[in-house]
Amino acid sequence: MTPDTALGIFGVLAAITAGGWAVLRAFGFLVQRTVGQFERRLDERFEALELARSEGRKIWDERITRVEERYERIDRELRDLLVTMPDKWVRREDYVRRETVIEAKIDQLSLRIQNWILEKKHG
Repeated sequence: MTPDTALGIFGVLAAITAGGWAVLRAFGFLVQRTVGQFERRLDERFEALELARSEGRKIWDERITRVEERYERIDRELRDLLVTMPDKWVRREDYVRRETVIEAKIDQLSLRIQNWILEKKHG
């Protein structure tokens, strides 16, 4: 092998190696860029998800607060009703007992009036 041939082969090998190196560097750059874009998009998606989660959390907190307020209001109204109910309402059994007593008194009064009328007629 002559030095010129060796230099030619060496030059070709160097060119192939340099070309391969350039291709590898370009491929590495593209992979790095693609991975960077992927990570940025993931970060954007996670930020959007976190924002949506926090907004959803606020909405649920507001709903829970409203439900708790309504529960407290209903509980307070129920307690007030239980306190005032004996003053405004009468149980059915109590009503029936009172009506029975009143009807018995009316019957007694009617009987007394009938007896008095009979005494006046005969007496």
